[in-house]
Amino acid sequence: MQQKSKPFELADVTMRAREIGESVYAVMAADVDETDHTATNAGFVVGESGVLVIESLSNGRLASQVIGEVRKITPAPIRFLVNTSFHGDHCFGNFAFPSQTVIIHHEATKRIIEERFEQDREFMIGLLGANEGIEEVVPRSADVTVTESCSVDLGGKHVDIAYIGFCQTEGDLVVRIREDNIIFVGNALQAPPPAFPWLLDGRVADSLATYRRLYEMLDDDTLIVPGHGGTMRRSDILHSISYIERLTSLARDAKEQGMSQERIREALAMKEYSDYSMYDFIHFNVNIPAALGGMTP
Repeated sequence: MQQKSKPFELADVTMRAREIGESVYAVMAADVDETDHTATNAGFVVGESGVLVIESLSNGRLASQVIGEVRKITPAPIRFLVNTSFHGDHCFGNFAFPSQTVIIHHEATKRIIEERFEQDREFMIGLLGANEGIEEVVPRSADVTVTESCSVDLGGKHVDIAYIGFCQTEGDLVVRIREDNIIFVGNALQAPPPAFPWLLDGRVADSLATYRRLYEMLDDDTLIVPGHGGTMRRSDILHSISYIERLTSLARDAKEQGMSQERIREALAMKEYSDYSMYDFIHFNVNIPAALGGMTP
């Protein structure tokens, strides 16, 4: 597969809703069946009293597409919007939602958006490109925060929102629709295999512990919507667990042996994971330095 240094072309993204449960929809990029890493997933749940949306995406244009997909299904009010993390491709579209919509974050996500919004805007422009609508984003943080967990009753649909530990950010949330055994996990899982974790903030051991916790809390029938790409099953989580375990073991050996930078890159290449289109960019530039505690390969 051709290796990429950019996760997706923001200007080309078109979002479409897919019904994945009774009145539960994943809003995914139109090319989700064609590539292993697409634009960020969103979703929504329709209950008797209104709608809960998961993620508002990277800019106002994509947020409007999500709202438009909701309106194709129901005229009911969008009562809640959950962002699973502070990363801009999950929450920069918040400003496009109705003022009456209650936004829900982990308390750390709210704090980071309010304190470090411009830093994340700069990161997202660097990752996705300039003049793609990110410059026009207006920050909008939570009305309600979660420390551990909460539940929302939409009438006939119960949505459980929980923090199960650090995975990619301080405030990673998972959103589970109880009646349907469907869970949206944001970037706790990037995408189905061959994708592997993006260890952007380091904390490799914490991420591994959260992956193991997520695996234990689900069952084989759970349908998982990751941050990007198609839906997954519980067994797919083992791919990410094995990746981090292998990376950690190799990094430990490299440090103990005092390997040179050139030798480290070779020893930690893990080419068995190279089918992932983001392998070169993420494995070498992000994950190996994270596993080595900041040492550049």
